[in-house]
Order: sequence, then structure tokens, then C-alpha cells
Amino acid sequence: MDSNIHFFTVWTHRSAKSIFGADSHPVIRNGELLCFPSEEHAQAECDRLNAASGGSHVHYSVKPAHIRPALANDLHLLAEAFRRVSERDLGKTDISAAKS
Repeated sequence: MDSNIHFFTVWTHRSAKSIFGADSHPVIRNGELLCFPSEEHAQAECDRLNAASGGSHVHYSVKPAHIRPALANDLHLLAEAFRRVSERDLGKTDISAAKS
């Protein structure tokens, strides 16, 4: 049995004819990887992005990604720790501003 969690990411591919040269990388939206739990959802977003690109030197594709449950849990814990630190620091900023 496969113990990996499967999800699908959208990738952008820039052609060699682009002024920036050829490149491929996952799409980042709002600071997070653009990923979907099903290939169908990812493909729908990919199709939407390709339609909006208007035949430019950029096209989008779907790639499967795999993550081990233990790693997913570790990443969740790390994200939670960063969130708590950010909220704590934000609270200090608000208190400092109120004092001045």
C-alpha cells in the first residue's frame, strides 16, 4: 500500500523564445504552491491559465506530487509555529503602537 499523500501541482513553462529564456517551476499563488487534491481540479485551473495566456511564450501543465504523511505533519507543525510567532510579534507591535 502506498503511504504517500498525492496531490497535483500546476507548473509554468516558459519557452526559449521568451526574453527571459526557458524555465519551468511550480506556480506560486498568494505565497503558496498552487496544488489540488485531484488531477481534474488541477487540469481545470491549468486550462484556465493557458486560455488566459493568449498564446504567449508561457504555458501551464499539471504534475503529480507526493509527500510522506510524516513530512506533511512536520510541515504542518512548522507552519503552526511560525503562525504563533507571527501573532505574538504582531501583538507586541500593536501594544507598542498603543503606548506611543
